[in-house]
Amino acid sequence: STTRILSQAGIKARELDVALEALAKTTLAPTFENITETAEGAIAILAQFKQGVGALENQLGSINAVAGQFAVESGDLIGAVRRTGGVFKEAGGTLEEFLGVFTSVRATTRESSESIATGLRTIFTRIQRPKTIEFLRQYGVELQDLDGKFVGPFEAIKRLNEAFSGLGERDIRFVKIAEELG
Repeated sequence: STTRILSQAGIKARELDVALEALAKTTLAPTFENITETAEGAIAILAQFKQGVGALENQLGSINAVAGQFAVESGDLIGAVRRTGGVFKEAGGTLEEFLGVFTSVRATTRESSESIATGLRTIFTRIQRPKTIEFLRQYGVELQDLDGKFVGPFEAIKRLNEAFSGLGERDIRFVKIAEELG
């Protein structure tokens, strides 16, 4: 069934062998539970992050490592990639950065992976809007580089964190920014 899933996604011949080998190894890892879900996640990783099947084993290894070290399940990470990975990648992020952001939010909020992924998708879409970039600029947060390009989702989160680390949740500036972003 895994072969069928991969071939239906357009993975052919030699690439199919490479992808199946990477997926087979996940069945040996204690953090992966369901090869069918992992295969669906692999398809999303391949389509969204576009590094090819040769990188799939390392990408799944990254998911395994994060799930093994932090309070997040590999299934949650794969689900989040399926829901939000494309938006994160289009904003200029990498799979590893996405895993880090998602895991950080999951560890601090314990919200469901679906809620986190949906929220992140909304935020990463809004944070690139010219209106939002201008809004944040008035608070000293610059989300464009010298060429006028978006700095990327991971860098944007770092800049927001630095700028607002001293604000309390009831500070009106914090409330305004939260409302603007999500």
